[in-house]
Amino acid sequence: MKWLRLGVVLVCLLAFSVSLAYAKTDFINEISRLYDAGQRGEAYALAEQHLLEAEGDPLFDYYYGLLAIDSGHLDQGVFALERVLMFRPNYHRVRLELARGYFLLEQYDRARQEFTKVLDANPPAEVKENIKQFMDIIRLREAGYKTTVNMYAEAGTGYDTNVNSSPSAANFSSPTLGPGTLSGTSVAIKDSYYNTAFGVSVMHPVKPGVFLFGDASTTYKSFEDTPDFNLRSVDLRGGLILSNDKTRLKIGLQWQDFEVGHDRYREMSAINSDIRWQLNDQTMLTGFAQLADMNFLTNKSRDSWQQMAGVGFQRLFSMRYRPVLFASLYGGAERSRQDTAVAEELVDRDIYGFNIGTQLTITQKLSLSFVMALQESRYRIEDSIFLIKREDEYRNFSIKGAWKLCKQWAVGANLGYTENDSNISINRYYRTQAGMTIRYDY
Repeated sequence: MKWLRLGVVLVCLLAFSVSLAYAKTDFINEISRLYDAGQRGEAYALAEQHLLEAEGDPLFDYYYGLLAIDSGHLDQGVFALERVLMFRPNYHRVRLELARGYFLLEQYDRARQEFTKVLDANPPAEVKENIKQFMDIIRLREAGYKTTVNMYAEAGTGYDTNVNSSPSAANFSSPTLGPGTLSGTSVAIKDSYYNTAFGVSVMHPVKPGVFLFGDASTTYKSFEDTPDFNLRSVDLRGGLILSNDKTRLKIGLQWQDFEVGHDRYREMSAINSDIRWQLNDQTMLTGFAQLADMNFLTNKSRDSWQQMAGVGFQRLFSMRYRPVLFASLYGGAERSRQDTAVAEELVDRDIYGFNIGTQLTITQKLSLSFVMALQESRYRIEDSIFLIKREDEYRNFSIKGAWKLCKQWAVGANLGYTENDSNISINRYYRTQAGMTIRYDY
């Protein structure tokens, strides 16, 4: 009897799964019929009803992508067609529609890249002619030197278990001073916070493949009970971008002003460069370098030169949730600008770091990312109080979620844990931060 009951259950489950498969085929066929009959509004409404259960099916994604683009929902349509191509890279009809979606989004570099791939497949003459018309329009628009401006505003709140990045214990002992106790503001302080951010970026095409860019942003983090640790920054960037279908090189200057409490704390001037190589539709390599001048207004002994360089990659996988794996490896050095023993002891260090993470697209509007960052700092001069060369191991683990409410609005949540393990006890600390934000993009 036991085996009989098990057999009955299995048969029922099989029948249920088959009925679901037939039901899925029925509504996809109905969407196809409505599309072919020119009833695009009804077809899109039906596809929207079944989006959660059917996304990922190539045939459904194909029709949903076409209908979304035709209905003006360009982001959703492009996303669906990208999903089809991950599994069916040789479907050039899909690639052609994807190129049209990029064109309507004014992402002309990506549109040109997809149109070129269709042409490489030697399509029929009428398709070639249509593509030629699109390419001519792209060239005309790019030749028109159209300047684009993007802006964003963000506000949020959260909680920080270590506002001042300080050790939990106040007591310490050193070979030179013996037992000691840190002041109240030098040990970990917990507090809630509010944060705001605003930014604007400008892109001006000089000619196809050559652009001038400029960015300006400001952030402010206000703590409820400890205003002496409020943080404010202003960041200005500008430079040149050179790009083609596979490579993008960005070179620019950066200036940053950083405040703690109500006082200017640090000013930074830097030369930045980064390059991206698009190996294929799923893999990208990156490289970057920076030379920065750090000017500390409250403690000149910390003034320094900092040189950093690194490499990385991104890889998109053709599976559920479209996971993107990314990682980078970097190294550099910081050297004091003051030729004194105190400054060299405080500043001079070698830096090595590694980041790895992944981003998951749960639905068209919801994404999650997980990131782990590791960094080692090896100081070159022996600490005069603890009589050893300082060595720090910084670790950070974070989880972030983003939910896109519509084209302009998004809600974000983040949870991060940080620990700085050091061979000098007063530099050892732990920190947890959690918060939520709402963002508007224009």
